[in-house]
This record gives sequence, structure tokens and C-alpha cells, in this order.
Amino acid sequence: MPEPFEISFLDSLSWDELRTALSKHLRTPVDNVVLLGDWLDLPPKRQGETTSLDIIRQEGGYRTLVDGSSPLCVSGEELGFLAAALAMEFSTSVAIGDFTHDCGYACGRFIVYQPQGRAFSAQEKSDHAFWDLERRSHGTGWDGGDPLPGDGRKDGCRGPGA
Repeated sequence: MPEPFEISFLDSLSWDELRTALSKHLRTPVDNVVLLGDWLDLPPKRQGETTSLDIIRQEGGYRTLVDGSSPLCVSGEELGFLAAALAMEFSTSVAIGDFTHDCGYACGRFIVYQPQGRAFSAQEKSDHAFWDLERRSHGTGWDGGDPLPGDGRKDGCRGPGA
């Protein structure tokens, strides 16, 4: 059963850039990374082995927002490793939901991975025309400048070819 994931990029990225990078980092053929509309047209067997992406673009804030669904493990620490790799590859900040804090889905807490290999805790900006984040204040949990959270991949949670 495909599991959902969300990942946001500060820069505007093309479909080809996203598709190629996700294929590489998820260790799956590029033909197994498709837009949501194309995924809906696939036969059920192909849907079960394909990662689908719905891409939302903004003029400001985080300019490329991706809602994805994948049969591969793209959650928690694995999503963190993916976000860190993509931040370095695209030389842009990449945000995901804060998997280090058990606050449930859509609680407004995020981890932002930077191209230099650092990360910080962030929260949604309020009163903003575009979806954007701001660094969380010190004393509110894990925060900025620390090495990336997690120091090892979970067993049994790897894409093909791992």
C-alpha cells in the first residue's frame, strides 16, 4: 500500500529535475516516478510499484511543494535522509514534517535541511501570502545548526537496490 509523504523546496524545481533526483535517491527506475494524474491511469499492479507526485508551485516562500505517495519507505528518518540528500543535490533548503516529535499529522512543526548538511527546526509563518517557514525559537525542542537528526537507517525500510 503506498504511503503519503510531503517535501518542500525553497527553490523552484522542474518536473524533470524532481523526477530524476527522486528516482536516483529512492533507487527506483525513472519510469516508476510519475505525476498523480498519470498514476491514476495506471493499472492497479503498476500503481502498487510506482511513486506518484502532485507538485504545487508558489511565487514566494517555499516555491516547490510536493505531495507524494510511494510503495517505498519515504517516512520518518528515511524521509529525513532523502530531504538532506536533495538539499545538497539542488543547493536549496528542503523542508519536511518534524518526524522527531510525536505531534501527529500536520502539527506545524518542520525540519529544514540546508545544502551545507545542517538542519534546523522550523514552524509555519502566520499571516503570510505563501506557505513559508521560520526558525523555531531556542528552548522549544531540537533546533538549529545541529547535525542532522538520526544517525543510521532503519532496518527493513529501504528502497529497491539497497
